[in-house]
Amino acid sequence: MKNLQAPKLSSYSTQLNKHNRIWYNEAMNTKLGFTIVELLIVITVIAILATITVVTYNGIQDRAKNASTMATIDQLKDQIELHYAQTGAFPNTGSLSNVYTHTSCPWAADDNGQKTTNWIPGLAAFSNISLPSTSFSGTGRGSAGGCYVYSSDGANYILTAWNAKYGGPSTDGQYRRLGFREQGFFNQNGYICNHAGNIGGVSGSTYTLQNDYYKYSYTASSLTSAECNETPPSGA
Repeated sequence: MKNLQAPKLSSYSTQLNKHNRIWYNEAMNTKLGFTIVELLIVITVIAILATITVVTYNGIQDRAKNASTMATIDQLKDQIELHYAQTGAFPNTGSLSNVYTHTSCPWAADDNGQKTTNWIPGLAAFSNISLPSTSFSGTGRGSAGGCYVYSSDGANYILTAWNAKYGGPSTDGQYRRLGFREQGFFNQNGYICNHAGNIGGVSGSTYTLQNDYYKYSYTASSLTSAECNETPPSGA
């Protein structure tokens, strides 16, 4: 009877270790993860998507703020015209060139007007409403911000959220080519109809949309075309 010999474990162990080394070497030589180029592509795509998201979100915010401003102008317009219907006169600042605005307006007061909580004279008491008293930050031409502004001679009125539009110039909503002065000259001259110069975006004979205060504002007024020719300049 032949003697049965047990397998030599050392030879199996050697073969196993050799196999493991081969597997390890192959694994180390296999590409794991991304190359630098692939990573750069992924980062670029993420950055583009993030930018699109931010721009879209800001656009939605701007439209919501503008809608709120237009709603405020509409509400005040209705009450001003109700005042006229019941009393025979619009709330009066003494003249269309006497410009009133709220106390928080950062612009210098009109020389003939004033900054006051009662910037539409008597309307708050007449209608039992609170007049808006907040200014606009970062809006309008040059991101200079803007204010609610009012003037009236009793027979006509101008009400505006002047230079108060978010998101750039446009003709949406209450677009009129009448209003007041630029930020640096707000304390001078008061009301101006369809200014064919700097206020209306015209320098020399060139019109520039981004400089047009009328397209950065929401305005309501009783003035008609017979009292103010609002034909826009060429290019507007």
